Amino acid sequence: MKKFYTIILTVISLYSYQSAIAQCSGVKGPNLLGSKGTFSVPSITINTHAANCSESGASSYSPAGNVGNALTGCTAAIGNSIACSDYTYTASKSGLQPEFTYSIVKTIGDASGGNCLKGDWRGAEHTGDGGYFMVVNGAPNSTFSPIFYQIKHIPVCIGATYEFSSWVLNVLPASSTAAIAGSEPNISFKVNGTVIGNSGPIAYTNTPTWIKVGGTFIATTSFVDLQVVNATAVASGNDLGLDDISINVCQSQVLVNGPSPATDGNSVTVSYVVTDPTHTNNWYKVQKSTDGGTTFNDVAIAAEATFSGNTYNVTLPLGAVTPTMNGYKYRLLASSTQSGLTDVVCTYFNDYTLIVSSGGPLPIQLTSFTGSYSNGVADLNWQTSQEINSNYVELFRSFDGIDFVSVTKVKSAGNSNTIRNYSFQDHIVNASGSHVYYRLKQVDNNGKETFSSIVSLSTGVAKGVSIFPNPFTKNFTVSLGSTKTTFATLKVLNTGGQLLYTTIINLNKGNNSIVINNLPSSIGSGIYYVKIANDEIDYNSKLQKL
Repeated sequence: MKKFYTIILTVISLYSYQSAIAQCSGVKGPNLLGSKGTFSVPSITINTHAANCSESGASSYSPAGNVGNALTGCTAAIGNSIACSDYTYTASKSGLQPEFTYSIVKTIGDASGGNCLKGDWRGAEHTGDGGYFMVVNGAPNSTFSPIFYQIKHIPVCIGATYEFSSWVLNVLPASSTAAIAGSEPNISFKVNGTVIGNSGPIAYTNTPTWIKVGGTFIATTSFVDLQVVNATAVASGNDLGLDDISINVCQSQVLVNGPSPATDGNSVTVSYVVTDPTHTNNWYKVQKSTDGGTTFNDVAIAAEATFSGNTYNVTLPLGAVTPTMNGYKYRLLASSTQSGLTDVVCTYFNDYTLIVSSGGPLPIQLTSFTGSYSNGVADLNWQTSQEINSNYVELFRSFDGIDFVSVTKVKSAGNSNTIRNYSFQDHIVNASGSHVYYRLKQVDNNGKETFSSIVSLSTGVAKGVSIFPNPFTKNFTVSLGSTKTTFATLKVLNTGGQLLYTTIINLNKGNNSIVINNLPSSIGSGIYYVKIANDEIDYNSKLQKL
């Protein structure tokens, strides 16, 4: 008979997706854990010294680059928000055979078989982005620490409510002789020592099945520690996977109303409605961006609102609008404290993007506007799907995102219903600052004009990938560096891994900026995954649409 020990935990504020999960009221903020919670780059990198039989690329369960590097040890002084584990890391053949061990893998096994880390286990990373997950052979008895994963010193905002969620997996198939009732993994999640979520016993199945666990907590300190605990300690059968850990600030729902488009010369007022049944997010301020959401500046000082029922209203008069204001963004921030308005982990916000039209049909239907920068040359490209009575397009440049000067005028087609491509190379002399900004003014034969979104190009060394604004309303811009002229695939997936949108983006050597402005209407408000990949880029991130 197998001897096993169960660690009894006092469960406080218990929520689970197997029964019910606490939900934030309104839209959630971004995941505070980022790639640490998704076990993806840059937090996890490939272990190039793993056993060949685990990542040979010869089978679906041992793909190339299958094993990631170890987490740091938790006993070291590791700084803020660093994922760690004091279990024994392995990347060796049969390395997961002993208890109290873990590895970081893309897949541990599938219907075709299992790799040599532990041949009878089954499971693959949950996110579906080519990243990794943590696979654990749990502690054999209560003399070992049940805490197999931690993130220490996560910065939060005192008084704010946070939603937690994670996905867990029983990696031992039900057909295994070790799959005995009572030895299933049972995972609890603690914040500052208090249990905020528990999976309950995770059933054995013949098909690997991820289960979502969640809960909420109110921050009483400026930093919190997250601990993932295996609440069952047995000599065998206690085998599990962990992926997609998320902590998001629970934010008030902010609705925004304003004309789209607004007519040149008309007075415009933007109205915001903040809904918060807890009445805690009563501080607010408004900010404006003139560079497409790259930077925001305060319009007025912070103020404290008075609720009427569960809502309060904020109005922002913009006065008479002009085409030069096209693309400006106006953001309302809401938080539980005045100081919280300066901290992204404490605030909720929603943007209004001003679109100014002279009335009537737009002279040009712009389908894309992209740019790249290398060695003092900015290469700008744009594409139109329709031109009505169009005269020319004027390209403007700015080094601060505020003051733009004309660079060139490019003659348009006049009238066209076919796709047309345009390009211009801007040789920049004495560039100041770390970025250069571009926008297009489209002018028709009657003098009517509209402005495009702003493309922001880094003039420094190419550094990874970034997406802004995040959250976004209609469009977002991808900025990334490339070591060569090539292309990459961009995909948008929902939280269930379903592909909603894909496109090919062309990259030049150096720094690139691409406006993604043709998303399907099926992508509504919510959280999504963005994946950008080619032979040198493997970028995965979460993106929020307001």
